[in-house]
Amino acid sequence: MVAGLIQRKLPSFSLLGRLEVERGIFASAGPAFNITRLARRVGLYVQRILHGEEAGKLSVRFPRREQLTINMATARAINVFPNWRVLEQADLLNEELEDVDRKLSLASAVREAIAENLDLAAASKEVAAGAENVGLARSTLLPQLDISAQGVVIDKDRAEASFGSQAEGTISGSATLSQVLYSEPAWANLSIQEDLQSALEQEREQLRLDITLDAATAYLNVLRAKTFQRIQKDNLNLTRSNLDLAQLRVAIGSAGRQEVFRWESEVASSRIDVIAANAQRDQAEIALNQLLHRPLEEPFITAEAGLEDSALLTSDQRLFTYTGNPWYFEVFRDFMVQEGVAASPELKQLDAAIAAQERALTSANNAFWAPTIALQGDVTNIFSRSGAGSSGSTFTLPPPLPSLSFPTADDLNWNVALRLSLPIFNGAERFVARTQAREALAQLRLEREATEERIEQRIRTAIHQAGVSYPAIRWSRAADTASHKNLELVTDAYSRGAVDIIRLIDAQNAALIASLAEENAVYDFLIDFMNIQRTVGTFDIFMSKEEREAWFGRLESYFEKVGASPGRR
Repeated sequence: MVAGLIQRKLPSFSLLGRLEVERGIFASAGPAFNITRLARRVGLYVQRILHGEEAGKLSVRFPRREQLTINMATARAINVFPNWRVLEQADLLNEELEDVDRKLSLASAVREAIAENLDLAAASKEVAAGAENVGLARSTLLPQLDISAQGVVIDKDRAEASFGSQAEGTISGSATLSQVLYSEPAWANLSIQEDLQSALEQEREQLRLDITLDAATAYLNVLRAKTFQRIQKDNLNLTRSNLDLAQLRVAIGSAGRQEVFRWESEVASSRIDVIAANAQRDQAEIALNQLLHRPLEEPFITAEAGLEDSALLTSDQRLFTYTGNPWYFEVFRDFMVQEGVAASPELKQLDAAIAAQERALTSANNAFWAPTIALQGDVTNIFSRSGAGSSGSTFTLPPPLPSLSFPTADDLNWNVALRLSLPIFNGAERFVARTQAREALAQLRLEREATEERIEQRIRTAIHQAGVSYPAIRWSRAADTASHKNLELVTDAYSRGAVDIIRLIDAQNAALIASLAEENAVYDFLIDFMNIQRTVGTFDIFMSKEEREAWFGRLESYFEKVGASPGRR
């Protein structure tokens, strides 16, 4: 019947309560039944009977609050959606989407960000454009060939007076071939452009690491927001349950109406927290979609991430054997600094810039003595002559002297030249350029030293932060267990009238805080762990099995070098 109603897009309603909604009915406002409350009521009455109270005088009323329950899967199937006010007060089933094809895990989200992120794509285009600068620099060292054509018309009397060297109309063409044999500025520019291109590639690598960290953090924040949303909903349900308990206490005369009002206020506050949690989750999902270049509100299903995730080094227990005591932890930090300095794209970028500046300084020094040598050949051919002066010339002398005929060149002319040039004085420009290059090189070397210090500081700080968040996982779980046991005891005492409402509210708030801390502890550590990998310049998500083994091999070798190998224990 339910399937038929859904197929016909018909909303359905049940008076029997939550069970019918779980089976697919759209909504129900049946009374909420709490077996735990009933059991406590029975236990309380048994205790009162044992203390001598007459059983026949005990009230058997068990008031139950009506609770609106909505099956959101059915709502989506029939395209009928309650308004915000109804959703805020209802108990929602199947709120999470399950029929979504797009599924993400921590590893897949990071890989998709690397493949699709627009900022990284733009950086790749910048690198591709930069590669052409190297080609432009190399082109000056390759042969250069120019061709040209020319048509000239001059006045007739000048053509006649040229003795045939210039025709009134001339069409000619020429070709020039040149080759630089040696040019210190050209060779220096090629070397500098190659180094600058390497720096540009390292800048892109730096952005790739930043995008990886951002994507991993955004994914973990989505999981955190989902957990926060679930905990706030559970807290709202618990507050509603306590409101039922307060109403029961009022009904049996063990509490005043002020307790009901106080719990109604707590329910309203809990609803606000649930709304805020929903918004926080939506914002986290939008942020992740933006990094992945997806429609910002496109839905997706997430896979839970934890220390046992096979994509992470934390799933390999060997990692924690190298941090098991303060001495090992110190050696581990030293090793990670060594790895980070070696892999840092920031340092590699500065190394490339330093190499380029060193070549610029060498070129500035060589400019005082190194000439530029070039070979050039030129061919010119006159294709057409017309008008006066086009038939050559014969110079006729007055009698009795004979006429003289002068030789004329043919229409094809060529020449080959070897050129050597060396500037002697250019206003002290070379001295200034050399000094400038020297100072710029000193600046880059100081920047590299400062950057290396900052990288080491970030690595050590990030590792210490993870050293705090990792044990917090264990202690937050213990605190959560203890707080919920305390809540159970206080709730039972409140139902018996042994404690007041303030004690129960305090216990519930403490349990809420402990639940949030317990759930957040794993995400906090994973984010700290991702920060470590960003500072070191390598993410284990991209490591193959062989690369991981090689990493552990380097780690073991480093510990052996300092005489602290856990593998020998």
